[in-house]
Parts: sequence; C-alpha cells; structure tokens
Amino acid sequence: MKKIYFTLALLLSALYSCSGFLDQDNRSNVPSDQFYKTTTGFASLTNSAYSTLRELYNTQPQLFVAGTDLYADGKSQGVVMSQYTFTADEGNIKNFYVNCFKGIQLANSVIHYGDITEDSNVRLQYVDEARFLRAWYYFQLVQQFGPVALNKEMFDYAVMSHARTSLSDIYDFLISEFTYLESSESNLLERTNSGVERANKRAAAFYLAKVYLTRGWLDGQSYESQEANIAQSTDFANAAKYALEAINSETPSISLESAFDVENEENSEIFWSIQFSGASVEDPVADGSYQQAQFGSYLGGSEKPLNKAIDGNFAPSLRLQQLYTHGDARLEQTFMLEFHKNYFDYYTAPTTSPIIYYYAPAWATDADIVAWKADDPYGLKQNTLVSKTIATGGIAPSNGAAATYKDRRSQDYGTACIKKFDDYSEASISNRNSTCSMHDVVVARLGEAYLIAAEAYIKQSKPGEAANMINLLRQRPGTVRSGYTTPMTVSVSDMSIDFILDERAREMAGEYVRWTDLKRTHKLVQYVTQYNEDGVKESAMIGTDGKYKTLRPIPQAAIDLNQADVEQNPGY
Repeated sequence: MKKIYFTLALLLSALYSCSGFLDQDNRSNVPSDQFYKTTTGFASLTNSAYSTLRELYNTQPQLFVAGTDLYADGKSQGVVMSQYTFTADEGNIKNFYVNCFKGIQLANSVIHYGDITEDSNVRLQYVDEARFLRAWYYFQLVQQFGPVALNKEMFDYAVMSHARTSLSDIYDFLISEFTYLESSESNLLERTNSGVERANKRAAAFYLAKVYLTRGWLDGQSYESQEANIAQSTDFANAAKYALEAINSETPSISLESAFDVENEENSEIFWSIQFSGASVEDPVADGSYQQAQFGSYLGGSEKPLNKAIDGNFAPSLRLQQLYTHGDARLEQTFMLEFHKNYFDYYTAPTTSPIIYYYAPAWATDADIVAWKADDPYGLKQNTLVSKTIATGGIAPSNGAAATYKDRRSQDYGTACIKKFDDYSEASISNRNSTCSMHDVVVARLGEAYLIAAEAYIKQSKPGEAANMINLLRQRPGTVRSGYTTPMTVSVSDMSIDFILDERAREMAGEYVRWTDLKRTHKLVQYVTQYNEDGVKESAMIGTDGKYKTLRPIPQAAIDLNQADVEQNPGY
C-alpha cells in the first residue's frame, strides 16, 4: 500500500516543527546528522517521535468513534454518519494515514541513530521506546486500513515504490515487537519508573494482548470480514495471558472519575497516555486535545464564557445512556447530569451555583426524581428543569417543551455532556472559546485490560473466567451507586460478546475505541443499522463493488504517487 514517502527535507521539517512535551532542541548550527549522534541530539530526536502522537488527537476523533451505535449527530448535522460517504480523497483519512507514517519514520530515525550515536545510560531505552511507537502506529494503521507497507528503515531519500505487506506478516511483526518489548530482555522501563508519558513494559503487554485479541477475530468467518484469514488457534489464549500480565494482579483502586481527573493524570489506572500541556505545545488554544469538546450538546458560544466549548458533534446516543442500570454509578461519573448555571460551576461553585437542568437517568421514575429534588441541602434545585432521558415525550431543556431524544440532540443544552475528560483548570476555563484542552488522552489503562481478558475468555468458551474479570472490574471504588445494596455482579449466563460490547460502552464511554471495537468483533454493520439514531441503512455501508466499508479507503494521493501496484480497499 502507498506510504507517502519522506525525503530527508520533509523528515527534518517534521522534526523542527514538532514542539511539545519531550521537546526537540537544536539551537546550534550543527548539521542534524552530527547533532543526532550526540546524547543531547539523540534525546531530542526521540522526543520528536513522541510529539507526533498529539497530531492524531488534536482533531475531531472521526475515525475512532463516528459511524457507530454510541454517538450521533448533534447540532452539527451530517458529521457523524458521513463516515459511510467517505471517498479516497477524504481529508480526515489522509491526515490520519500521513501522520501515522510520519510517526513511523521518526521512530525509524531514532532506531537508526541508536546504532551510531554516542553511548549513554538511556540510549538502548530510547531505541526500544521508538520500537514501541513504531509498532503502535502500525497497529493503528492495520485496524483502519488493513494491509499497509511495512517499512523498518529510515529513508533519507525519496522512495517511490511501496507494496502492501500481507496482513499476516504485519501481525507477526507486531506480535514479535511487543513480545520483546514487554519481556525482561527489553530496555523499556517498568511502569512504576516510566510514568504515564513514556512507553513502558506494562503498556507493551497491554498492546500485545490487544494485538492477539484483534488477530484472533480475523478468522474469515464473518460476512462483514474482507480481511485475510490469519487467526491462530492460540490467539485468544495469548490475549488473556498478556492482559493478565498487564493487569499484574492489580484490581482498580480508584473510581472512574478519579482515573480521568485532570489533576490526577499520573495514577495507578493508567499505563500510557498521550501528553498535552500548556507549557509544551506551541499554541494552547489550538494545539490541545479535542476530547473534552466532544460528546455533548451545544452549550452556547462566547456569550457563555463559563461553559466549555462543544463542537456539536458526536452527541451521546440514547442507547449509551440506557446501557447504565440503576445501580451503576459510572453514569454519574461519566455524564454531567446536574448542569449548574454555568458548566464549570460543577467544579468551581458546586454548593452555591443553582442547578438549572437535571438530566434524569433512563431508569428514573417520578419517585426517583422527587427524591433527587428533595436531597437539596444548599437550596440549588428549586427551579431545576428536569429533562427525562427517554425516547419519546422527554423535555427539551432549551425550551421546556416535549421533544424526542433525537430532536433534543440538535438543541442547545439538549442532552447531557460526557464530563469524563473535563479540563476544569483555570487556564482551560479562560480559553473556553477553544475546543482544545490540555488534558492528556489515556490510550492504555487497567480497566480495558480487564475487558480484553474477558473478551478473550469468552472466545475460548470460558464464561466463568470472563464473568470473574467483569466482577473484579466492577469492584472499582465508586462503581456501585451509594445506597444501592444489590451487588452489581454478573453471572456466567450473562457472558456474550454483546455483553462485553455493552460493558465496554459503560466503562469506556468517550474513549477512542468504539469503531475498532465493532469492527474487530464483526458487529459494525449490525450495531450501526440496528442502533444508530440517524437511520443508517445497510445499503449505505456497502460500496458500488458490493463490498462492506469496514476498512478505510487508501488515500488516492498515496495510490497515485506509488510506483507499486496498489489496489484500493473493498467498498471504494
């Protein structure tokens, strides 16, 4: 497949344009080749490889969440489900594709200079960190595009021919790399020493488990699957094995809310996260993470300076909110159900700012709502408008009139926002006109490791072990609603892939995994056509060639520039 080639000039341009956490800094007139052979220069090159990660996360997360069952169009219509009208010239896809290969080439550069730079006590560690980043980027690419060109060397000249490497060979490469990286032989740090910002052995075990899990599903059995039958009989067993290594006998010790708290970004839940900070990006208003600004209804513009900016896309679906049962406190920890006079008053004035809207849970009865209003020690709920989260007949907060949930999604304040990724720091609030924040993006964590293990056990026909994983995960502090005495335990009979997908939705709402979750489990077409509220037909997910659009199109520019014979993906 076409890899946009990189000349030396483009490579160096990429290096010098990267600014941010783990900064690159060559302030002398020393040529780059000489600079990277020094300890300082080599560290700078490694830091630049890390900084490319932000380029995947400071834009709208269309390729991660759009076109699924959990998120739908908000005020901005036609954004979410345009997923199935994408062409090979789509900018979001091209940018993702190019940025991944840019990161790969930077990682290859670190590996290359690692053999010739002066020795230091971190040289081998940085080489293995670059190997981690390269494998991570390739895993992103094969999930989205299928087979891609596997390049393991630094290019310092224009290479015009890049044939696609077989899916089997790429997965073998990923498994080989992550197996080494998580082992005692690698030079990666242990998670206790690395912090969440650097690649580490626990994160490597996590991704090794996820790679095995993903390959295990590539068995050619689903009518949706148009990828090679490369699954191995031991894949799911290995997925469970390495998920347990990542778990390391640890049960979640903090609540979901605490795990994502912007003031607690270095915590035991997180294995690895993509770093953002005002001190490290060139423009804090434009170069931050977009995660805070997704997954909610529009909250007004600059006239509402204490509300966070929401771009009006990816509104949480009714289905997502209905997946939380009465006893599951992850609903309140994920969604802003109590909307004060201003959005950020929830954090800065929780006992003095009146509650304007209450987004009642799907399970709430009239008695539940009466009890909620009665629990008002600070007198904040006297004039609260209660918006019922039900399919029809619910109240639209913007005008107090009856409206369906689909109607409310497009209205100001119409639906509860996901608050999980909120950056309520003073700097973020002062920059609220920007959709960016400086909250890190968590990409590998303990809770998902439990879910990977549970899914792998189900695929091995071990529902008892799967149920045990879920029950251990649900022992997370704060998961069971206060005063709810019935344990939120699951039984062997509950275990199915559909249950795992529901549990992944509850535990991981708003995290950038849903599209790949549905694609991996061959549920994409079923779930989108059955549950998406924008009425996507199965025919919209089928291309003119009669094939399902379960892979992204290869950017046309990549095909045109490639001297190798590159076939477009099915469906396009």
